[in-house]
Amino acid sequence: MGLEDDLYDELYELRESLRQERRMSNGRIPNVCSDEALREMAQRVPTKVEDFSAIVGVGQRFVEQYGEDFLNITRKYAITAANGSNIDADAAQTLRELEKKLINISKSNRLLFQPKISRKNTFDLMTLPEVDVMSLLFGRKRILKLCDSAKSPEDAKVYKHLNEIIREVNREQREKGQYDLYIGYPFVQGKMPDGDIDVRAPLALFPVILDKDARTITLTLDNSRDAIYNNTLVLGFIKSSGQNRPLPDNILEDYSGETFLTNLVDFYEDNGIKMAVNYSLPTPFIEYKAGEFPKYLAGDMEMVPNIMLGKYPTYSSSIQKDFDGMLAGREINGILNDLIVDLNKTDFLSDLPLPLSEDEMRDKGMEASEKDLVYINSLNSSQENILTAMERGDEIVVQGPPGTGKSQVITGLITSAVIKGKTVLMVSEKKTALDVVYSRLGTLSKYCLLIDDVGNKELFYKQLGRMLDNGTPKSGVDLDSVSEAIDNDVALLDNIANVMYRPSDFGIAPYKLYSMDRWLDLNDRRQFEEYKMLKDNIDASLLALRYPSVTELHRKFADQVLMKNFNEYRELVEKYPWMTQMKADLSEYNIGEMKADLLDLEQQIKTLNAKGFMGRLFNKGKVTREATAMTGKYFANYNEHTVQKVMEDPRRMFEALDGYGTYSSRATIYDRLSPDEKTYGTDVLNVSSVSKMPYGESNDRIYEWILNDHLQRFDAEHKDIMQEIWDFDSIIADMDRKIESKRELSKDKVEQVFQQNLKYITESKRRGDINRIIESKRKWNLNKFINRYGYELFKGVRVWLLTPEVVSEILPLEMGIFDMLIFDEASQMYVEKGVPSIYRAKKVVVAGDHKQLRPSSLGVGRIDYESDEDDLDDIVSAALEEESLLDLARAKYDSILLNFHYRSKYEELIAFSNYAFYGGRLYVSPNVETPEKPPIEVFKVNGLWEDKSNRAEADKIVQLLKEFFSVRKDNETVGIITFNASQRDLINDVLDEECANDPGFGKLVADEMKRFDNGEDVGLFIKNIESVQGDERDVIMFSIGYAKNSEGKLMQRFGWLNNRGGENRLNVAISRAKKKIIIVSSFEPEDLQVDGTKNEGPRILKKYLQYANAISSGNREYADSILHSFSDDRWDTPEDFDSGRIADRVYNALTRKGYTVERNVGIGGYQIDLAVKQNDRYILGIECDSRLYEMSSSTRERDYHRQKYLESRGWKIHRVWTPGMWKDPEKEIARIIQAIEKNH
Repeated sequence: MGLEDDLYDELYELRESLRQERRMSNGRIPNVCSDEALREMAQRVPTKVEDFSAIVGVGQRFVEQYGEDFLNITRKYAITAANGSNIDADAAQTLRELEKKLINISKSNRLLFQPKISRKNTFDLMTLPEVDVMSLLFGRKRILKLCDSAKSPEDAKVYKHLNEIIREVNREQREKGQYDLYIGYPFVQGKMPDGDIDVRAPLALFPVILDKDARTITLTLDNSRDAIYNNTLVLGFIKSSGQNRPLPDNILEDYSGETFLTNLVDFYEDNGIKMAVNYSLPTPFIEYKAGEFPKYLAGDMEMVPNIMLGKYPTYSSSIQKDFDGMLAGREINGILNDLIVDLNKTDFLSDLPLPLSEDEMRDKGMEASEKDLVYINSLNSSQENILTAMERGDEIVVQGPPGTGKSQVITGLITSAVIKGKTVLMVSEKKTALDVVYSRLGTLSKYCLLIDDVGNKELFYKQLGRMLDNGTPKSGVDLDSVSEAIDNDVALLDNIANVMYRPSDFGIAPYKLYSMDRWLDLNDRRQFEEYKMLKDNIDASLLALRYPSVTELHRKFADQVLMKNFNEYRELVEKYPWMTQMKADLSEYNIGEMKADLLDLEQQIKTLNAKGFMGRLFNKGKVTREATAMTGKYFANYNEHTVQKVMEDPRRMFEALDGYGTYSSRATIYDRLSPDEKTYGTDVLNVSSVSKMPYGESNDRIYEWILNDHLQRFDAEHKDIMQEIWDFDSIIADMDRKIESKRELSKDKVEQVFQQNLKYITESKRRGDINRIIESKRKWNLNKFINRYGYELFKGVRVWLLTPEVVSEILPLEMGIFDMLIFDEASQMYVEKGVPSIYRAKKVVVAGDHKQLRPSSLGVGRIDYESDEDDLDDIVSAALEEESLLDLARAKYDSILLNFHYRSKYEELIAFSNYAFYGGRLYVSPNVETPEKPPIEVFKVNGLWEDKSNRAEADKIVQLLKEFFSVRKDNETVGIITFNASQRDLINDVLDEECANDPGFGKLVADEMKRFDNGEDVGLFIKNIESVQGDERDVIMFSIGYAKNSEGKLMQRFGWLNNRGGENRLNVAISRAKKKIIIVSSFEPEDLQVDGTKNEGPRILKKYLQYANAISSGNREYADSILHSFSDDRWDTPEDFDSGRIADRVYNALTRKGYTVERNVGIGGYQIDLAVKQNDRYILGIECDSRLYEMSSSTRERDYHRQKYLESRGWKIHRVWTPGMWKDPEKEIARIIQAIEKNH
């Protein structure tokens, strides 16, 4: 039985026990609830008492009388389903340590202490006395005009100040989806209870919007967000006073000018903060320098009627609440426990284990099978492996280098989970990442909830309402049959590989036999006669040997010295066979004795023969005995025949013994040979004797004959394989059609599941209540709505795309409410910010790239508010990159590398990243055409480094931007990247100036800034290097910024690049472009003095600028040398011997026919063996089968995905087959020419 059945049985037992226990006085047994209600409880596992209200057949009486009893059981099963357990002391301590990192309870947090006005973040509204802000907050005014830059110089200054704030809040909204602009009123001043921290913070925050045109800036209330109290202040007091209590709900539900301050004071007093109240009208904000802030006693607080417009991120407290809840609950799920165990022993910045190889994935059972795959977008083999891994396991890291299709695999994970009835949560701090996946889901996105700003209630309810209005479910869709058909095609391809390209019983892959230098055509009479001669003179026992043994024999007898010794031994044995019977240990002295004995015997025989008949008769026995004795003295094995040979001609034997030394040494060599070696050597001599060929040629012919015999037998046994090879293109085309059909069917199937799941909401007994809230003007805040109706929502809405802050803000803290959690851009997320999401999930995918940005203590990763970016360069050397969720997950979970690069149209755009950061492991398609201009262009200007910026470069960037808009094709997108915030701001200022001077250009820029495509932000951006991760544009413009100062000195300061891992920022920046990179610089790369730098960042920057100059000037050889300086060619694709010989033959054949052919086309490890070129474009790529099959890759990758990838990049690919090339080269060349002419 499964968990559902077990739960049903336990609920049934509880109901029956309650019925007996609460039997009424009249003997009547209460109903409690129906069997159908119990079955729904078992299926859907309520986790809150309110959830029972949604179940048909369950009323309020049940909820009140029995709800807690049933909930105790369902909660227990919910924890079991999430692989939950009691939290141990080590895990609890780890969570406490992570919790401490969440909130910056210090003077650097603007929601706790604001001593002065920050030009980019805050503005004192009391500097505008004519503007009645209070009427906006509490009156009937809906909009306030704050300034008109044409009115006065003072207004122009206000405009500039407010414009900087607009830029900051818009940038934050663009990057993270959060619009954090508020009016803070009133303020409080004092000191925390522990006496350590001064306080000067807003007490209430009213959401507002700033809008601008070319002259004016206006302020309006944002009714889509709630006004709130400052919970960060409450949290600070809780921590400072050593208390441990939950944070309150901080929303101002209803407020008016008459009751506002009274309610505000009550809220803070209820939460332990008492203050002296000030009912005065708003006063100007007084700025305090260090040491000037008024002195207060610990815990003393007073209200100050300041009214400040500012950027106030407010999500910190919700994540804090989740940590408090996890620790209070004393429970943890398996995937979170796996992640945080031994956290303090993890070296986050070390080189952790490499991603799993194909072989390792096979060993772990992660090899892709079509039945496990659901996809609505095209997938490659590495993406398929990830889907399979999550089908078989609970935890995986997806390493996604730039442009490798991370969003596609996330989409695949989502749809695969949904189709199996799972609920998915995707989390990313980057709004772009959420938008891209939402867009990739296409029409299915209407069934998903994307919430990146918890304050935007209108958008949430709009999405939910639209979802519930979708039509009736589609009819049944069958994926099994098409999946089986695809698997059958893969099986055919597997068969080719297994039979032709894997070692056979003979011990070698059969295709290698085809690539012998000499293929025997038995239809040719001369070759047939040679074949017959060889067959007659080669011992059949050699055919039973395996390939390694035959090859070793061939190698051994290629030694001419060995053959000479072998032949001399054979000749001596044939001439003097008696030598083989002599004792093996005879010395040179013994041979001398034997020679003397032979001479003596010869004399005795002469004497005997000189006697008469009777003398010979009586003395022959004596001579024979003498001969026998002598034979026994020198021969190990002898008989009468041996003695007879000795007596027949002792003189000849005497003379033969002059060669005994040669025989003895040759015999030693011969005796060391194995029986097979003796047989083979003898066959070489026989063939040489019959054919009059030299030994070496005879050796080759025997070797070829043996291999040829095996090949002939292979051909006879596997005639079907050659047919499958000739049908390869048809199999791939058929597979392609089926995969495309499955892709469309998958969309229908997923939509069908989405629609069917909506019934949990549309058929809910509370549907009317839900509709009323969706349609009402005063919307509930999201946390309240989701907590009330989560029972319906988490079954009805299967896909949620949220930021980590929104997760904690709106979702109940329940273990395992999501079946799968997917993090994206996890390299930029702090561990502690991901923990609450992991607690809510049963499976987790952590996607990111450890060669891209990590979070930093000076960035926006943690919830703190450090100094303005302008100050970063002064303190950056002291800053350390910190651990990310991805770093930790890499140390704890298996990882898989996405290795097909799609973003860059030209390989020059990604080659540097591939070599410098990924060791050449990315598959990068070679250019199919030569662009008119270099893909990277460098412009040198005579810039000057002043105030941490470079005006000449800013002017040049704006000039190039105008030129780009005037000549761009296909409505290309563009982004601008700088190396520091000051240069970014300067370019913004110069651009604003040019827009004001050229209204047409200004409108174009304004439209471009707000440009979206299928929900994705593709507009013009101007960002510094810290903020571009996840972005991509057709064209990227760089302003390096650094230049010589007024004294002619080039400052050798590189900001973040100086830090350990700082080079990752460069990797992010240089990998954003799809079509072109434009670099504006004020110095030559050689001017950079980087030899003494501690870390790699500055050195890699110098190399990149050298590489960019080389590409810009067309110096490909120098560019390649820079790339190879990173890898020493260790990741280049090796050209195996067979592939090289086939490529040679094809190359020679095609060039003889007048075609222009290039070899090994491509920069990186994804080279194409041969490419036919015409008019600066490759019209056909030719790949040799042997190298492809030697690579350690799956059938799907080798035979399908590789070719599809190259075709998606514009290539036409033809595969050359070794068997065809060596059996019938003319036919194979004709097939190639036919393919060339087809693409001509």
